[in-house]
Amino acid sequence: MPELSDVFNTLLDISMIVGPVLGYFDQINKFRQTKSSSGYSLDTTGVLLVSSIIRVHFWVGKRFAEVLLYQSFLMIAVQLVLLHEFLKYRFPISPTPNRRWFWNWYTYKSYLIFLITLSGLLGLFQFMFYKQTWFVETLGFLSLGIESTVPMPQAWENFKRHSVSGFSKWIILTWVCGDTFKTFYYIYYHTPVQFILCGIIQLSVDFIIVIQVIIYGRRMRAFFGLSNNRSRYSNYNSLDNIP
Repeated sequence: MPELSDVFNTLLDISMIVGPVLGYFDQINKFRQTKSSSGYSLDTTGVLLVSSIIRVHFWVGKRFAEVLLYQSFLMIAVQLVLLHEFLKYRFPISPTPNRRWFWNWYTYKSYLIFLITLSGLLGLFQFMFYKQTWFVETLGFLSLGIESTVPMPQAWENFKRHSVSGFSKWIILTWVCGDTFKTFYYIYYHTPVQFILCGIIQLSVDFIIVIQVIIYGRRMRAFFGLSNNRSRYSNYNSLDNIP
């Protein structure tokens, strides 16, 4: 019969793998229900895909907990599905000379080419500098540094639109709960310092978005007698989100 501590550790591991992706299933469902991806920042998915790919290479150079490797693989899979659904339900806005070129392409294939190229280049550099401690640690800081910015694009998108419509509240709930849990997990299992710093930064931005949900949420605005008129960004994707 397994000891209580073993059961606890197993539950922690499962939660660490599955927990971070749960909110994104609700966001995908929201795309399908509303037939629109307006309100969700495409940059969030970009940050998660890039940071997760780099983290996989970081794990190859520095074998920390396998749970975090499995988490990265699952996150990559879920974000690829979310990216596909985002592009499928985007608003058909015509090209403009002012549109951002990077991570703002029109086809799903373009994103896949970029991600495959990124992974290939990282693999090449890892082959060249595999035994170099500075390179492995740089991968760690790069991966977790990028991951720590996950909530930032959404916070900026909410601020520009003065609205949280189209953004799944389940995501912010899983961000707050998940990042709190992740930070505890990183400290509890003495993971590399990059992970702990990442968790602290993410939690800070999470609470900024919580404040935005309170301020921009229709019920709270009505409670305080504020206008419920949506900003001009609410009815279509901003140019930053045109793929």
